[in-house]
Amino acid sequence: MLDIDVTARFGTFDLKAALTLPSGVTALVGPSGAGKSSLLRLLAGLSVPETGRIKLGDKPLCDMEAKLSIAPERRQIGMVFQRPALMPHMSVRQNILIGARGHALSGDLLERTGCARLIGKPIAALSGGEQQRVMLARALVGKPALLLLDEPLSALDPASRDELLGLFAELFPTLDIPVIHVTHAMEEAGRVARHFVLMRAGRIVVAGDAPTVLSQYGNAGEGGIAAILHGAVRDIADDGLAAITVGNQQVEVMGEGLAPGARVSLRVWARDVVLARSVIDNISARNALTGEIARLNTLPGGQVEVRIAVEGQYLLAIVMARTVAEMGLAAGQKVTAIFKSASVERMA
Repeated sequence: MLDIDVTARFGTFDLKAALTLPSGVTALVGPSGAGKSSLLRLLAGLSVPETGRIKLGDKPLCDMEAKLSIAPERRQIGMVFQRPALMPHMSVRQNILIGARGHALSGDLLERTGCARLIGKPIAALSGGEQQRVMLARALVGKPALLLLDEPLSALDPASRDELLGLFAELFPTLDIPVIHVTHAMEEAGRVARHFVLMRAGRIVVAGDAPTVLSQYGNAGEGGIAAILHGAVRDIADDGLAAITVGNQQVEVMGEGLAPGARVSLRVWARDVVLARSVIDNISARNALTGEIARLNTLPGGQVEVRIAVEGQYLLAIVMARTVAEMGLAAGQKVTAIFKSASVERMA
């Protein structure tokens, strides 16, 4: 259990947070500048609050009234940052053992983090995703009582990000400690977390299960679970509707400000995607992309995230678990993702 009740000032930015987090994965979400990383700095001891206290289990990490603040290296906390901080002159094993705190490096940890196959590689030969695997192993080898992840996937390419998300989703539920995953990407949050905390402007807006927090996040216009499709403008009709090629298929959106040949990125919200086992005629939604189910991810609240591979990219849909059962949805199946042109957002 992690108890937080603090206030802090970072330049002109004020932060105030009071919440209790259980063991298990908590996604700390919110827009850029919400205070997510600042709160992690307070937990890690890299910054000191003005008032309040932080308690991890029975151990106080800081208590400003008692003028107590435990040094970062004594807090028994594992951390993974946005950018890996590996020592290029050291081996993978030596880099991992930086976080050992006297504990031995087990083969099981190497296997579970995907680092066993990396042991013989020089640091310079590791991809971004592999480096983050090493950072994760370093964070866990010392048997931390709290694991903090500050947007660990944001600097990775889509394939590496998806691979590590799968690792997180498999590994984190086995850790009997609080895990805080900071992200502004709701897809990440939905994949790995059971508990959610939404921050905005240095304040906790809402905390709870996925349906509660995701609905607040989406209603605020700041996000939700979404996918990004990349394509090119094929043509623009007289009524202003643009045809965007996505591989061998197409999406139609309003073409204001677009020109034929232009590259465009489209945000498609999972909440707006309807799934069908075949193409449906005579419906108002103009977009229907056929793909293959890559993965089903169970979310809290009886919901399931369906990840659909479409022309080398991915779409997401959120459906009820009963829908999955009634439609017989499973990985490897062909499905059609249907959504309205009006629900698609062009990204700058």
